Amino acid sequence: MPSYFRPTRNVELSTLYYLENSLNSDWSGITVVKKFTDAYKEPLPVIAMNISNVYSHRKEVGATTLLNDYVLSIDIFASSDGQRIDLADYITDKIKDNWTFYTHSQTPGSPTSLTRVANGSLFVTRFSSSYKVDLGSEGVNTYDRFRHYIEVTVRTSQ
Repeated sequence: MPSYFRPTRNVELSTLYYLENSLNSDWSGITVVKKFTDAYKEPLPVIAMNISNVYSHRKEVGATTLLNDYVLSIDIFASSDGQRIDLADYITDKIKDNWTFYTHSQTPGSPTSLTRVANGSLFVTRFSSSYKVDLGSEGVNTYDRFRHYIEVTVRTSQ
């Protein structure tokens, strides 16, 4: 019997899958990771993406159904300032339109294998921020020298 993931995890995995496939088709040598700390274990350039917050509110007055807004944090670890700018623009351009929301499941005995079933779309409701992470120039780690941060809020179309 498959083990189905909850909505927040599905949003995160769907977005990771979308970014990874988009980057692999249009760029070369860019790794996409889920955990911020994993970015430091991969060769540059690296994109780290995760859900940093979920805002829930009632779908309508008196309803018990919640409408969730998911805050995506995207960290770009580039190898140059030009690459940082290009990747930030590329990612913003890719997520401005919607992408497929998948319901993911895992079969017992095969924890690394995921099954995806399309179940609607994800779309950005708010572009919160996009900026260069400036930690100065003295003694800055190679990974942090050309960093960029993007934060958006997304919602499912379900």
